[in-house]
Amino acid sequence: MIIKNIKLENIRSYISQDIELPQGSVLLSGDIGSGKSTVLLAIDFALFGLRKTELTGASLLRNGTNEGSVEMHFEIDGQDVIIKRNLKRTSSGISQDAGFIMINGEKRDGTAIELKQSILNLLNYPKDLLTKSKSLIYKYTVYTPQEEMKHILIEDKDARLDTLRKVFGINKYKRIRENTGILTSAIKEKKKELAGQIHDLEQKKGELKQKKEALEEENSKLETTMPRLELLKRECEKKKKEIEETENQITKLNKIKNQLEIKKLEQKTKEKQNREAQNELEDLSKQVTRTEKEIKEVAEESIDAQIKAKREELQKLEKETRDILNEIASLRTKKIGAEELKARITDLENCPTCKQEVKEEHKTAIREEEDNKLTAINKKLAIKEQSYEEKQQSQTKTEEELEQLKEKKSAIDVNRLKLQSLEEKKNRKEHLKTQQGIIKDELEELKDAILNLEEESKKYKDAEGIFKTKKQGLEKLQDKKSDADKEAALIKNEIKNLNRLIAGLNTEVSQKEKTKQGLAQLIQLQEWTEKHFLNLMEVMEKNIMLKVHNDFDSLFQKWFNMLIETGMLQAKMDPTFTPLIEQNGHDIDYAFLSGGEKTAVALAYRLALNQVINKLMRNIKTSDLLILDEPTDGFSNEQLDRVKDVIEDLDLKQIILVSHEPKVESFVNNTIMFKKENHVSQTA
Repeated sequence: MIIKNIKLENIRSYISQDIELPQGSVLLSGDIGSGKSTVLLAIDFALFGLRKTELTGASLLRNGTNEGSVEMHFEIDGQDVIIKRNLKRTSSGISQDAGFIMINGEKRDGTAIELKQSILNLLNYPKDLLTKSKSLIYKYTVYTPQEEMKHILIEDKDARLDTLRKVFGINKYKRIRENTGILTSAIKEKKKELAGQIHDLEQKKGELKQKKEALEEENSKLETTMPRLELLKRECEKKKKEIEETENQITKLNKIKNQLEIKKLEQKTKEKQNREAQNELEDLSKQVTRTEKEIKEVAEESIDAQIKAKREELQKLEKETRDILNEIASLRTKKIGAEELKARITDLENCPTCKQEVKEEHKTAIREEEDNKLTAINKKLAIKEQSYEEKQQSQTKTEEELEQLKEKKSAIDVNRLKLQSLEEKKNRKEHLKTQQGIIKDELEELKDAILNLEEESKKYKDAEGIFKTKKQGLEKLQDKKSDADKEAALIKNEIKNLNRLIAGLNTEVSQKEKTKQGLAQLIQLQEWTEKHFLNLMEVMEKNIMLKVHNDFDSLFQKWFNMLIETGMLQAKMDPTFTPLIEQNGHDIDYAFLSGGEKTAVALAYRLALNQVINKLMRNIKTSDLLILDEPTDGFSNEQLDRVKDVIEDLDLKQIILVSHEPKVESFVNNTIMFKKENHVSQTA
C-alpha cells in the first residue's frame, strides 16, 4: 500500500489542504503544533473511521464548522483507490456521515461501517484479529504514536503477552488448548450420556430373548387352534346350507299364505262391489222414475235469438239516451253562457277592447238578442228532457222483457239437464247389470283358487318347526366358532404385539450396540486428545513461540544497537517480550532510562514488531508502509545520525516520519513543511 495524497476539509487546524505524499522516505516537518500529527490522524480516520476512545469526531472537526471530510488516494496491488469520509455536527454531537470508496474508477457509496469493511478486505487483514475499534495489525506494523508505544512497554506483561500472541497468530494454540478442554469436557459429558443410554443393554437383550420365546409359544398355540377353527367353519357352512333349504320351503309357504290372503281379500272386495252395485241399481231405478215425472214440456223456440234481439234493442236505447243527455248538457252550458253575458253587459261601462264607453242602447240590443237565444234554448231543452224521460221508460221496459227471456232460457236449460241426467242414469243401470254378471263369475274363480292354495299349503306345514330346530343347532356351532375366533384373535394380537415389541427391542438393542461402539470411540478419542494431541500442541506452541521470540529478540537487539552507542547499554527480550536493559552487568528498569534511551527502546521494539509481523503474515497489504510519529524524541545528534542508517536498512517503499528535528531532513528523500498562522495550518 502506497499513499499518494490526502485532502483535508475543516479537519482540526486545516480549512482546505491537499497534501501529496511521494514514495520513499517522507518527512513531515514543522514547529510543534503546526499540524503534522493531524495528517497521521487523518490517514487513520480515512482508513478506519471514528473510534469512541481512540479517535473522536470532536478531536477532528474544526471548531466553528458543521461539516468536514478526509479524502485519501492510495495504491494497493496495482489498484487505484480513493476513499472519502465525512463528518457532520448535529445537535447530539459530531458523527460520521456517509462517504464513498472508488476502486479503479468504480465508485460505491457506503456508510462508515461499510467503508471500513471494504478497507479491511483490501488490506487483507485476518478477520480474527479485527477488533471493534481497529486492527492490531495496523497498530503494530504501520502507525503507533511513539508515546503509545512507550505505554505498551510499561503495561502489565501478561496483558502485553496476550496481545502479542494474538498479533503473532500464536494465540490459536491457546484457543486450541481451550477448545480441546471444552471438547474433552463435552466428550466426558457425552460418555456419561452414552453410558446412561447403554446401562440396560444386557437387560434389553434378556427381554428380547424372552419375547422371542413367548412368540414361539404363541405360534404353537395358533397352529393348534386354526385346524379346530377351520372344522367349525365347515360345519357351520353345512348347517347354513340345510337351513337355507328349509328357508326356501318357508318362503314358498309364506308366498302361498300371501296369495291366499290376497285371494280372500279379493273375494271380500268383489262381494262388497256386488252389494254396492245392487244397492246403486235399486237407487237409480227410483231416481229414473222420479225424474221422468219431473220433466215438463217446455217450448224451446228460438229463445237465444230473442235474447240477442232484445239486447241489441236495449243497447240502442242506451246509446240514444246518452246522446240526449249530451245534448241536454250542451244546451244547459249555452244557457249559462247567455245568462252570464247578460249579467256582464249590464255592469259594463267601457269596452275591454277599444276602451270606448258602452251606450245603453247597445246594452239593450245585446240583452234582447241573448233573451231570444235563451227562449230558443229553453224550448229545445224542454223537448230533449221530455224525450229523455220517454227513453228511460222504454229502456226500463226493455230490461224487464230481457230478464223474462233469460228466466225462460234458464228453465229450458234445467229441463235439458234433467233429460241428460235421466239418460245417464239409464245407461248406468245397464252398466251395473253387466258388472254384476262379471263379478259373479270372478267370485266363482276366486273360490276355486282359494281351495287350491289351501291344499298346497298343507305340504309345508312342518317347515317352520324344522327350521327352528336347525337354527338352534347352527347357533350352538356359531357360539363355538366365535369362541375359537376370539381365541385365535387373541393369539394373533399377542403375536402382533410380540412382533412389535421384538422389532422395537431389536432396534433399541441395535442402537445401544452402536452407542456402545460410539462410547468406545469416545474413550479412544479422549485418551488420544489428553495424552497425545494436547502435548503436541504445547510442543508446537513452544517451538513457534521460541522461533518468534528469537526472531523478535534478534531484530530488537539489532535496531537497539544501531540506535544506542555500542557498549553503553545492552538490551534483549525476556520470555514475556519485556525488554531487559543492562549497563555494566546491572539491570536497569525502563522507567529509569533517559528520554532518548526510552525512545530508542520504543523505536527498536516498534521496528522489531513491524518486521516480525510482516514476516509472519506475508499476505497483508501494508508491509511496504511505515508511519513513525516523533521517533527521535530526545535523541542526541549521534543518535539522529543512526536513524539515517535505520531508515536505509528498513528498505521500505514508503516511510512517513513526523519530526521537528531539522537534521532529519538531511537523510530523507522528501520533506513537506507545515506552518500554522492565525490558527490555520497549511503546507509551506
